Amino acid sequence: MPANATRDTTTEAIAWALLSVARAMNQVKAHDWLCKQAGVDLDRGGAALLYKLYSEGDDVRPTDLAERLGIDSPAVTRKVQQLERAGLLRRAPDPEDARALRLRLTDAGRSSIERLFRAREDRLEELLAKWSRCDLEEFARLLQLFASTLAGEGVEHSAS
Repeated sequence: MPANATRDTTTEAIAWALLSVARAMNQVKAHDWLCKQAGVDLDRGGAALLYKLYSEGDDVRPTDLAERLGIDSPAVTRKVQQLERAGLLRRAPDPEDARALRLRLTDAGRSSIERLFRAREDRLEELLAKWSRCDLEEFARLLQLFASTLAGEGVEHSAS
């Protein structure tokens, strides 16, 4: 865009709204509130790790999980040890490589992340209770489109 061009006000409004949503969703107090509603004792890092295992499939090596989360392997190892002590995941030998381990959610880990999902959905239903059905459906459609577009860009775009 040329330096003297005016930004599209719609794009600017979307950018500010996304910033506001991201800030609200990522606040520690929002996470703590969700955990309380779900009856789950889980920090944000633990929730992120369990979410990745739940959504992308468990039975994964810690190094692969670190890559998926975009963090270093020692951080994943520390968090895995904590979650294993809490009974939320377990490490199992890798059948393809005796030196490696695979991570698997326990029933308690799967239940914890599912309760967090339900608490988040309940909160969204409260926030959107006054929206019309038409607006909800349009919002869901557009948000899914945006999420797909964002996911389709992957790492390649962020590296440029």
